[in-house]
Amino acid sequence: MKHELTRRIFTACMLVFVLTIGLVLFVMERYQETRARSAVQEQTENLISVMEESGTELLGQFTDAGHTEITVFDKDGTVQFSSGGTAEAGEAFRAALAGGTGLSDAPDGPLHRRFTCAAQLPDGESVIQVSIEQDSVWALLLNMATPILLLVLLMVVLSMLIAAQFSEKIMKPIHALDVENPDDRDIYDEMKPFVRQLMSQNQQIYRQMNELKEEHSKQDAMRREFTANVSHELKTPLTSISGFAEIMRDGMVQEKDIAHFADNIYHEAQRLILLVNDILKLSRLEADGSQQEERTPVELFGLCREAASRLSLNAAKQDVTLSCEGEQVTVSGMRRLLEEIIYNVCDNAIKYNREGGYVRMTTGTEGDRAFVRVKDNGIGIPPADQGRIFERFYRVNKSHSKEVGGTGLGLSIVKHGMLLHGGEIILNSVPDRGTEITLWFPLGTETPQIPAK
Repeated sequence: MKHELTRRIFTACMLVFVLTIGLVLFVMERYQETRARSAVQEQTENLISVMEESGTELLGQFTDAGHTEITVFDKDGTVQFSSGGTAEAGEAFRAALAGGTGLSDAPDGPLHRRFTCAAQLPDGESVIQVSIEQDSVWALLLNMATPILLLVLLMVVLSMLIAAQFSEKIMKPIHALDVENPDDRDIYDEMKPFVRQLMSQNQQIYRQMNELKEEHSKQDAMRREFTANVSHELKTPLTSISGFAEIMRDGMVQEKDIAHFADNIYHEAQRLILLVNDILKLSRLEADGSQQEERTPVELFGLCREAASRLSLNAAKQDVTLSCEGEQVTVSGMRRLLEEIIYNVCDNAIKYNREGGYVRMTTGTEGDRAFVRVKDNGIGIPPADQGRIFERFYRVNKSHSKEVGGTGLGLSIVKHGMLLHGGEIILNSVPDRGTEITLWFPLGTETPQIPAK
């Protein structure tokens, strides 16, 4: 930037210099021309007075080393008197014949001498013409070529020095500016908006860095918590399996009890498989869930009926009435993931219900969104726990959760699946009266914009 600033200042200095010289030459040219015309007219009037008193005898005394030429013509152009030059009856002569006086100005070449000629017809019979020869401004410049070139060289050097000094002075406060801790007190007024914007951006960057640090800390804490929870969840069925197997290996089980122990091992193994599957599902959703399945138009009411059909046996075992109602509505999404979202919400509503209770699934639209609402009259969720039920492995009532089974990851899968569909989850629950979970989806078949995690 400093070199560009120096170049621009130098160019400006040289431009001002050239324009100034041009203006001075123009003024000098006009001044010299005006002065020459005035002088030749004044001398012509003086010579007319001399002719009236003494004729043409004394006219030769008024020439000055050949720069002034005096000529007297008859009206037909015949020369009566000449101071020795090669005078011609030109434009000034013809103007004097026509109007009594005449004036002409002509250069002898574009850069050399100039002739200024004045003529008068004082007595109506003869015309007196005075011509003055002088150097033009351009001829003077040619004669002074060496000092002028030196002057131009001096101006170039001075312009370069001035440009370098000014650019250094201008750039000094900018170079001294600390971009990490900018201060607008010792900066140019023109630069203050930029510095203030820089200060604002730095503050924003600091805030974002702090937020990233906090987010990183939260993620580390969640990762540690997840690892601890996974270890605990895996340890329980593995301990049971190991214990049962050890008893059977040591022959401490009667033959009639072998089937019972084998059944326990089978159920614990199934629990372990289910847990591992849910962990893998959740990991894929968090890592690259948007790449798992192609988005297609999916009809939600049909998914609700399929979930009801798959859960009908579980509902019957717990004496819970399961129903679907509403309208057919289509969204853009990943069909298998949407199936699992609806299935998990309904499965939880059945598990945490009471005998003789109900679970009602309703589909519909409102504004530019579609919804699936799952309502039950089960045990409900305490207000203190409602903000955490979508966390991994979080259980409101651990003893009851152990009785009904599950991995503690179902609602966490629901949360991440809704994020991938640009959706929203609304929870309303009253302890001992029931829970209502509404899943909101962007309406239509266009791919929704996935919000940031």
